[in-house]
Amino acid sequence: MTESRTNNKTITTFCLGDTYLFSHYFDREDLFVELCEYYDDDEYVFEIPAEEFKHVKDLLMQNHYNVITVEDIQAYCVVIDQYEEHADILQDSVLSWKRRGHRFFLMDTEIAVNKAVNQGATRISETEFAIGL
Repeated sequence: MTESRTNNKTITTFCLGDTYLFSHYFDREDLFVELCEYYDDDEYVFEIPAEEFKHVKDLLMQNHYNVITVEDIQAYCVVIDQYEEHADILQDSVLSWKRRGHRFFLMDTEIAVNKAVNQGATRISETEFAIGL
């Protein structure tokens, strides 16, 4: 999701234990440089330790971002069978993992959840699965 494509400067962060995650493409290189120490370029996600999150959130807010923090991630999680096509779903996810013949995704927005469901994914809340990260 790019700022220019969506005109949306909201970033949804997910609290997972002692780490906050978010996925976002920054058009401004200077802002990315300030945050690059938190960027995992293998997973394409920012991982911020809890003790540093306030600093990062303040920096984003100073740069006119609305930061939403989600602690109960279940509403943002979907699942598909492990071997189903998933490239489009993966593109809008913050995190993915495999378990018991299924692939699970933590989606970056509520819109992405709805899009994934329209592409054949099932909301975790509608299955027998627990999130189990």
